[in-house]
Amino acid sequence: METHIPISISGIWYPEVYKEAKFSGSIGLSLVLEPYTIFEIRKSESPEVYINGLKINFPNLLILKKLGNLQIQGIAKVPLGYGYGLSASISLAYALGAYEIFNIKKNIALETAHESEVITNNGLGDIISQYYGGGLIYRKKPGAPNIGEIEIINVDWHKIFSKPIERLSTSSIIKPIKEAKMLIDEFLRERTLEKFFEVSRKFTELLGYSSPYPLSFRKKGLIVKMDKPEEGEWIEHNPAKHGAYVI
Repeated sequence: METHIPISISGIWYPEVYKEAKFSGSIGLSLVLEPYTIFEIRKSESPEVYINGLKINFPNLLILKKLGNLQIQGIAKVPLGYGYGLSASISLAYALGAYEIFNIKKNIALETAHESEVITNNGLGDIISQYYGGGLIYRKKPGAPNIGEIEIINVDWHKIFSKPIERLSTSSIIKPIKEAKMLIDEFLRERTLEKFFEVSRKFTELLGYSSPYPLSFRKKGLIVKMDKPEEGEWIEHNPAKHGAYVI
């Protein structure tokens, strides 16, 4: 079977961690974008993940293997470990594969994917963002897709570009910043793509990450920019109008 998963780039996040991982996550604002990562999924003797033909060591498998043994072959146009939510894409693909192949209940599969991200400190809001899609989303309530809540924000779209610059651990940026909720509220009063970039830049600078370009911000190991790219190689993105889907 084949599944297509969009990427996600968070601009603001506020972690909310509870005793049960399925209820944990973050509130915040994220871009959910193309290109989709395409995964071929089949039964296997042991859980395995390949990205662009290379087998990877994927810590989330320690949790995901509870759903059954699957081999995941992904074709990705963005790199792993830079801030595109690719680890969540892999986990979500595994969960949807288990749902289709092993007839695992969908809510259980999605909760397991979300838990695999939370427990390994790989992410707090990417599973729910990528599952629903929608371009620009507001995560109103933390948790797995059947528990958390999102709102799709309709905006006038501009061209968006990203530039991967450095591979970094997600755990280094998962921490509460008290200004996050204030910046989310600032955006909700003026729901435009320009305002999203403005408040995301303020937030990520509070984390110690800055971008040298106008109309841009740095999230983890990548820079995301609105309107036009600067020098060097950039990846062009369109909004992912649809979330994860299976073919």
